[in-house]
Amino acid sequence: MNLHRHLVLPLLEFLQERQLYLEEQIFKSKIELLSKTNMVDYAMDIHKSLYHTEDVPQDMIERRAKVVARLKALEEAAAPLVAFLQNANAVQELRADKQYYLQMLNDRFQVCNCNLCFSNG
Repeated sequence: MNLHRHLVLPLLEFLQERQLYLEEQIFKSKIELLSKTNMVDYAMDIHKSLYHTEDVPQDMIERRAKVVARLKALEEAAAPLVAFLQNANAVQELRADKQYYLQMLNDRFQVCNCNLCFSNG
């Protein structure tokens, strides 16, 4: 059985609170676990605590830059949908007919312009 990385963090927190293992081991395990997630700031904070420094490795800095860039790109891509959902009048116009509301979202709000949404499949 495999656990999702994000579900292992509370287990490590529990072990750290119970002091069943050396704190250094727990910190290193957390950093290793977080290295494969987007929780870069948290990993950086743990690194600072573990090594009692404000400096972090260059790979963490580079990873953070990538994560932040991806977040900004996703926010920009989702902006039309978010704007639409915040407009109560526009949301009320949705119809039960899937083709109608997808076409309306595309035509009036540029929410979806992919061909997959308008295929007959």
